[in-house]
Amino acid sequence: MAESPEASWLAVGRVRRPHGLHGEVTVEIVTDFPERLVAGTEIGLGEDGPTLRATVHQVRRHKGDWLLSFADVRAREDIDAWRGLWVFLPAQERSRLPENYYYEHELIGCRCVSSGGAALGEVAALQDGPGGGLLVVATTAGEVLVPFRSPIVVRVDLEARSVELDPPRGLFDGDAL
Repeated sequence: MAESPEASWLAVGRVRRPHGLHGEVTVEIVTDFPERLVAGTEIGLGEDGPTLRATVHQVRRHKGDWLLSFADVRAREDIDAWRGLWVFLPAQERSRLPENYYYEHELIGCRCVSSGGAALGEVAALQDGPGGGLLVVATTAGEVLVPFRSPIVVRVDLEARSVELDPPRGLFDGDAL
């Protein structure tokens, strides 16, 4: 995959629907660092990467989501066209993330191996679960949801593009273990 100028942007939310009559929009938060989005921030909007730009006028929390208004867009009809688009912010420097935090895009495509070295599958996604994050691992038998926490996740090696797992017995139905 070739690097593009848009590669330095990360998805932090998804536009759901307009709110009220004055250009506010409801955005589902999909980041562990929601405090990065503040008034005056330039965001990108798009499907696979930012294709539109807007400047945030106001941010407020509402029922677990963001309500955003924009400096240059005030009409509900204009905001309605953004339904389903991702909200992007510029990526933070890697060194500024807390230890053992990873961006979803860094994990997708990593191969998963058991502590014994057996191939288990490939990370297809990272999703929220009732007990925390879950790795969605694509295997030959289908998808397996793996709790993204120690001691199950032994090591993440971004340079080698691998995730070492020590899954409980039966999680992978005995495949490759």
